[in-house]
Amino acid sequence: MYTSSSELKRRAKSRLRDRLMPILLIAAVYIVADTVINFFSSELSGYNAYSRRIMELVGTYTSQLQAALTPDAMEKVLDQIYAAMPSLSEFLAERGVVGPILSVLVSLIAMPLSAGYMHHILFESRNQDTNVGFLMHGFKMTFKTIAINVLSALAVGLGAMFFVIPGFIFSMMFSQAIFILLDDPDKGAVQCMRESARLMRGHKWRLFKLRFSFFFWYVAANIVVILLGVPLLNVYLTPYINLSAAVFYNELIRREPEGPEPIQF
Repeated sequence: MYTSSSELKRRAKSRLRDRLMPILLIAAVYIVADTVINFFSSELSGYNAYSRRIMELVGTYTSQLQAALTPDAMEKVLDQIYAAMPSLSEFLAERGVVGPILSVLVSLIAMPLSAGYMHHILFESRNQDTNVGFLMHGFKMTFKTIAINVLSALAVGLGAMFFVIPGFIFSMMFSQAIFILLDDPDKGAVQCMRESARLMRGHKWRLFKLRFSFFFWYVAANIVVILLGVPLLNVYLTPYINLSAAVFYNELIRREPEGPEPIQF
């Protein structure tokens, strides 16, 4: 009998309670670092500038929108905004290719950073204390973490292009690849993805149910962001979700007769 989602989450919360402040601190540092990376990536790509341009246009026509007393009058004002609005492709093309290239390079930094965070989570799920320095561990295997993320994203994207279900299946198949790499850094990216696919046979629905059980947490976290402008709830939700995922992985490799043995510390 496999462990239920509620039991996996209970174990995650137990560890979270035992090490609440250190885990929340590391989550806060990770979220801030990831937010900064995403901000600079968006700035370099031009997306932030495009958003500001749209807001300026809306601001220019605000008084006219407020003065529009009929649907027809409002439609005319909206048509004027639409006519004055540059297309995203044209706007980005005017900025050249250097910014988007730098944007991609900056965004890649988030992948080993995420792997470092998952390294910390994996240790915590095995009752081993960690510190903020664990966030840098992913940079010791930068190219492998990037390869896993890029290849997985391509597989999921291609699957979603044809039907939603293949994309979902690929997402579940390769979900354990980073954990496998962290357990054995000598393995290659493709090997980790293959092992993940093998480990997840017969367990995709279990992982989906675990992820879906956090649905209302996601809703609450987004409401907090809208109201406060700060991802305050994410500082708790991020380690809670990922610790649950790590507990799931730990159980998976113990139950898999041909899978890798869990690391002993």
